[in-house]
Amino acid sequence: MEKMGEAEMRKPHKTVQQEMKDLFNHFKEPPPGTVVIQSLPDPWYFKIWDINQKYLLLVGDQLLSAPRNSNSPEGLIAVVPDKIIGEKDDRTSAIFMGKEDGQRTLSCVEVGGQPRLKLVGEKIMDLYNKKQESKNFSFLCKTASGKETGSFESVAFPGWFLSSSPEPNKPIGLSQQGGAEITEFFMEKTNKGAGGAVAIL
Repeated sequence: MEKMGEAEMRKPHKTVQQEMKDLFNHFKEPPPGTVVIQSLPDPWYFKIWDINQKYLLLVGDQLLSAPRNSNSPEGLIAVVPDKIIGEKDDRTSAIFMGKEDGQRTLSCVEVGGQPRLKLVGEKIMDLYNKKQESKNFSFLCKTASGKETGSFESVAFPGWFLSSSPEPNKPIGLSQQGGAEITEFFMEKTNKGAGGAVAIL
C-alpha cells in the first residue's frame, strides 16, 4: 500500500540544475554591437519548496516554510543571477533571491557570532546591475548528480545553507548540513515575469 507522503509528493517538471541553466541563459548579455530595444528582463519568479513539501512564503518581513493548501498565498520568490560570481561550474550557480515585488532581497549577516538570514531593503535588480560583488546577498545554488533538488549556500558564510525546520510554519534560516534542518529544495519557475529584452543585431 502506497504511503500518503509518497502519494502527495509533488515534484517539478525540471530539475533545479535545469532551472538554473535556463535562468542564466535568459539573462545573458547580448554580444557587443547588439542594439537592445527593450528594457532589462524582470526577475524570474519561482515556487520553492523543501523535500517535506513545505513551501517558502514571505509573510511581512519573514520567510517561512508552510504546507500548501487552497487558502495559501502564491508564495513566489524573485530570483536573478549574480553575474559577478556567475556559474562556477555545471552544478553551482550564484543567485540573488528576494520578495516578489523586487524591493527587498535576502541577505546573510552575522548576529551574535552566528550567520542569520534577513530580508533587506535592497532592490534585487540593483544588485543584479552592480559592478562589484555583493556576497552578503549571494547564494550558491548547488545541485548533485542524479538529484532533482538543490541547496542554497551563503557566499558570505561558506558551509551555511538556507534551511527549513522539520516543523511547519517556522522561519527559514541558515544552518550547516547534516543536522535536523532541511537544506534540499525543489524549484519551479512560474509564468510571471517571463518577458525579457529583445535584441537586434
